[in-house]
Amino acid sequence: MFSIGFGAVAHHLPTVPFSKTLLPHRQTFHLQLLYNMIKQILLPGILAVSITFFGMSACADSPTQNRKDANEAVQDAKQNVQEANKDLTAASQDAAKAVQAERDDIAARIKRQNQEIDAKIAELDLKMQKATAKEKASWKERRKRLVESRDDLNTDLQRVSGDMKDSWSDFKNSVASKMEKIAEDLKTE
Repeated sequence: MFSIGFGAVAHHLPTVPFSKTLLPHRQTFHLQLLYNMIKQILLPGILAVSITFFGMSACADSPTQNRKDANEAVQDAKQNVQEANKDLTAASQDAAKAVQAERDDIAARIKRQNQEIDAKIAELDLKMQKATAKEKASWKERRKRLVESRDDLNTDLQRVSGDMKDSWSDFKNSVASKMEKIAEDLKTE
């Protein structure tokens, strides 16, 4: 007795013997062809899809690989931070050196200006010994202004080497302005 059965593909379909069907011989032949086609096409197709699905899921990144990639990314980030810190430290040291060079320059200029003031004060002291009372009064006033300027510059000189409360650029501008006024004063007789 021959029965129609689709095996694993259609196991839920009932199997009916051909002899009990009312199908003519031609239709039975077509069912047999359909069964063979299903066996030859559908089963290998299902098998191919299953293998492909299994292969794709096996090729996906594993949690171990993801952790490894994450650890590498963390290491790269740490290295980048360390390099940035080194660059920042180098830039900070360069800036500190530049500020120190400016401070040294201003200190040297203040010291030179103070020497010029001291020389001018000594010159005025000599002139006052031989001057008239009117000239003495004028030179004493000028000497007093020069001593005040020198004391003011000495205060600035002490601030250059110390920690400043106001901004560096304001301080530099203030000192430069004072020194210009003093230089003009020293040029006049």
